[in-house]
Amino acid sequence: MAMLKNLFAIMILVVVTVALLPRATFAGNPDCSKGMTTDCGNHLFQIVVYANTSAPTDECCRELVKAGKARNDQFVKLILSTHKPPKGTSSDLYKRSNDMWNYCVAATNYVSPPKPSH
Repeated sequence: MAMLKNLFAIMILVVVTVALLPRATFAGNPDCSKGMTTDCGNHLFQIVVYANTSAPTDECCRELVKAGKARNDQFVKLILSTHKPPKGTSSDLYKRSNDMWNYCVAATNYVSPPKPSH
């Protein structure tokens, strides 16, 4: 009986989490999500916000790098303006975001465009 109660509690937690996720993912913000699929937005959200230790897929890395560092940073600011980080501090969130960005840049062999000369 106790196992059934635990299973029920986990199911409720999963349903609530799934219901809340779209509000704070890359895909949930039009400015952050340009060129980002919902699946990749959700996956990257899990990595940054919930400290999911799985590496982003190659496809998600390509989407992230294509969206750009500014949009990645904008996403983190949005999360911090609407939620308290569930895993760690805001500094931890920025670190995970930067680590993910650096991983994706390396994984996609991205070369940043040269800075314009003024």
